[in-house]
Amino acid sequence: MTPPTSSATDRLERLSPARRNGREGFVLIEVMLAMALIALVAALALPRARPIDGGAALRAKAYETAALLRADRDAARRVNREVASVVDFSSRRIASGSARTAVGLPDGIAMRLSADRFSGFRFFPDGRSSGGRLTLDAGGGRTLTLKVDRLTSAVEIRAAERDLQ
Repeated sequence: MTPPTSSATDRLERLSPARRNGREGFVLIEVMLAMALIALVAALALPRARPIDGGAALRAKAYETAALLRADRDAARRVNREVASVVDFSSRRIASGSARTAVGLPDGIAMRLSADRFSGFRFFPDGRSSGGRLTLDAGGGRTLTLKVDRLTSAVEIRAAERDLQ
């Protein structure tokens, strides 16, 4: 094979605009600056983005509250006296009447209580209760209702039915 001639080298230099204009490596610097700008925008924007939980936090709080209500119901039967679970709107929590436990709700979940003359639920030793509904609303159509049956004290979690409220 013959070594490349000077005319071949001249043709390569003519084909490369970066070499012809004296801008070797400038394309790499442009790419690095663009990536740095994208990283800066992402670092500023992502912490402000609200995480999408799909209602997992709402379901978790509903199950915690149902467990607390069931524990109070069972305690009323066990100790043979009335036990009251209190819904405290000012501190955003549901407190147990039989133990020193409470379920706190985050600011994103609203509460509505439908109960008779008491801000919570009363469980009686004979298995009955005051009954009522506690609705937890996370907005965006994510609503769950905890229903306590008056006769059996059964605690159910249901997707809220808007026409009943």
